[in-house]
Amino acid sequence: MTPYIRSSISLGAAWTRVFVLSLAALSFFGCGRASNESNGAGVEELSARAEVDSPDSGSPRYGGHLRVGYVIEPTSLDAVLGRSGGDTFYWRQMFDNLVDVDRDLNPRPSTSLATSWDISTDPHSITFHLREGVEFHDGTPFNADAVKFNIDRILDPATLATPRASFAVIDSVEVLDELTVRFNLKQPWGAGLNMLADRGGVMSSPTAVKKYGKEYGWNPVGTGPFKFENMVTGASVHMVRNENYWGTNEEGKPLPYLDEVTIRVIRDQTVLTSALRAREIEVAYLPYKDVSAFQQDDRFQIEVMEGANVAVVLCFNVGMPPFDNADLRRAVSYAIDANAMNKAIFFDKVTVADAGMWPTGSFAHNPGLPRPYYDLDKAQEYLRKGGKPDGFEVAAVTWNSPILVPSTEVVRAMLKKIGVTMSIDVFNTGPATEAFFNARKYPLYITIWSRYPEPDWLASLAYKSDGWYNAGNVERPDVDELVKRGASLYDPAERKAAYRELDALILDEAWFVPILYGTNYAAAPLSLHNLDRLMASDAKMNLRHIWLSE
Repeated sequence: MTPYIRSSISLGAAWTRVFVLSLAALSFFGCGRASNESNGAGVEELSARAEVDSPDSGSPRYGGHLRVGYVIEPTSLDAVLGRSGGDTFYWRQMFDNLVDVDRDLNPRPSTSLATSWDISTDPHSITFHLREGVEFHDGTPFNADAVKFNIDRILDPATLATPRASFAVIDSVEVLDELTVRFNLKQPWGAGLNMLADRGGVMSSPTAVKKYGKEYGWNPVGTGPFKFENMVTGASVHMVRNENYWGTNEEGKPLPYLDEVTIRVIRDQTVLTSALRAREIEVAYLPYKDVSAFQQDDRFQIEVMEGANVAVVLCFNVGMPPFDNADLRRAVSYAIDANAMNKAIFFDKVTVADAGMWPTGSFAHNPGLPRPYYDLDKAQEYLRKGGKPDGFEVAAVTWNSPILVPSTEVVRAMLKKIGVTMSIDVFNTGPATEAFFNARKYPLYITIWSRYPEPDWLASLAYKSDGWYNAGNVERPDVDELVKRGASLYDPAERKAAYRELDALILDEAWFVPILYGTNYAAAPLSLHNLDRLMASDAKMNLRHIWLSE
């Protein structure tokens, strides 16, 4: 199973020389438990290693301050309360998951907080055996009690945890001993291990959660490779190396390589690329308008990932007029010319969506299903069926992305052709998402949707009747049953069949209609190494293997 299409672009003789030198570095990919000696490595020892591990030998160099440019500020640094997929860029660097997965969505014990697990079907349960000697950044131990605390926190309705709907299959969490914990399940949970590799499986310090209360989202404490240092709201998040991190590379050397990481929020596309060229930042996902120029600049290397997200999607509140009428949702969906939008806004650097919300290369991608495509005659037909032959007025919300705002304006212009007048409100990411999914103030949200390799993440949270990303929360037992079936099955072929049926229903009724599938173009100077490991299976950045030779 290939989760995405990835290619490296050759950028001339200078990059070829570095690429050859970097081949040796590829052998260092992977994690295992660090020895006690590695866990106690100090600054002096790492400095000495940096001198020995010369970049010219292909060995990773310790130290350095990586500056990342990113377009979205976090809605929370608490993974389970964050409402934006972009939050992952921040929390992934500071936290570990109970279960981690590789790029093919295979659970990977060597990089997980659980070293092994046993799945029982009579009764249904999963027993996790935990990694020994791991500490949270505040010095408190990671153990079975911590796992129970984190999962119970998600299941508590008062927490308002984003992943709660997909974790409702857990009946209880039982501590068997200090390093063994069992999830007692209400039914089979074939999606379970992969769901634990996302925000629901992130392990926070119980002590810190209790200490900071509602402020924990801005005072995160995990077990990950970097520790939270400080943040400037709306501008940056600064992290420093966790000297006691348990993870190592395949040579047994401690991770991470970097001393510091700063993720800068840079919304303006011109400012972002100027900062990259001026070495004010070392890595960023390129704006589509600048891809061609960077491809021709041999000072930079580029890593490409297709199907990295849903670049533009129409999210309808199916419980709110006028879009409680499926025919009016269909009318709007058929009025959007995806090819024209791709050319006008994305410089033909993304692809027209050919299926549902699971994009190209993902496990549940289902091309060939009937779905809305640009057809003005059908759009007019569905207006008549929906009782609005002359059109109607509707309010939409989006957020202040330099791509989404013009895309939403293009949608408005296209809808005008069928008599639909659309007003647009623009907010920051968090307020826009809250206004649509939680406050339910708008019938239509035009947004970007992150790539989630495990299909139940989307199914449970967006399609299930009580899902946080189901704005309408209309009771649909038929949909809920399909979601339940897809999450419960252990056989991949049976799961895919269930999600195909679910995908067909959602597309036919136009709940979520993807317009374009995005492509990530990660650009960095030649002094940044392991760029091919930057993007994880969900297309978000993972910085623990990145190192700098300057």
